[in-house]
Amino acid sequence: MARKFYTCIIVPDASQQLHKLRVPIQALYAVAGVGLLSFFVVVGLGFHYLGMASRMETLQSLEAENAKLKVDTRQLRLATTQLSRQVAALESEAEIITKAIQEDPLLRRLGGTPAGGSTTNVPTAELETGNLDALQARLDDLDKELDLLDAKTKHIRSTPTVWPLAGVIGSHYGNRLDPFTGDADVHLGVDIVAGKGTPVKATADGIVRVAQRRAQYGNLVVLEHPDGFTTRYGHLSGFKVAQGQTVRKHDVIGYVGMTGRATAPHLHYEVRLRDKAVNPRPYLR
Repeated sequence: MARKFYTCIIVPDASQQLHKLRVPIQALYAVAGVGLLSFFVVVGLGFHYLGMASRMETLQSLEAENAKLKVDTRQLRLATTQLSRQVAALESEAEIITKAIQEDPLLRRLGGTPAGGSTTNVPTAELETGNLDALQARLDDLDKELDLLDAKTKHIRSTPTVWPLAGVIGSHYGNRLDPFTGDADVHLGVDIVAGKGTPVKATADGIVRVAQRRAQYGNLVVLEHPDGFTTRYGHLSGFKVAQGQTVRKHDVIGYVGMTGRATAPHLHYEVRLRDKAVNPRPYLR
């Protein structure tokens, strides 16, 4: 079979001579095939490059996310550790306050039937500890518990529950014979016998409303406490506080004397509830 050729005629601009180029048809097919193959190779390489670029971008994103997760994990561990310490400290504080309240005799005298419990229906999963959410929930619970304990403590501290001084009762609350006239009389407090100059202490947190001489009381200190309580300390030889001053339970407010209507050194001590005299004896340990 005769070979087929394509003849290309080339006409130069500066020459009248023609140039003929005979190209076998098989060579054209070969060139076309190589060109087509090259095209597909280039297209394939292009898609491969795009795929590699996408994977590199994804890898970089994953590496950045992994680094962020490591930082978040460290921060989470640090936060968990800090919360655990806070929870432990608050639990210890709550235990100390609870023990102090339980040992106070006022709680036994004023307390009713033991009762309590949670005010919300908490799922068991939320009661488990060990994760940050659970620790945060426990911390919130402890804050509420400490608020409640603090309220109880303030109530106890603001209620006269201790002796104002070490001594013995020389005259009780209630009916008695007047020591000066021998007539029937009503004694609105208790007389606690002690040596002159013995320190007298506040029996509850409060504010000094009176600190001056008041007729039959002699040198008198009146403390106002929350919840409607007031206490009076009469026949003092001297003052340690001034009117308007805030005092804490066990603070020294004056000294035993025999000023006013008194036959010997002692402290006249009154407890009043909403300005009505009550028997101080149940409040004395």
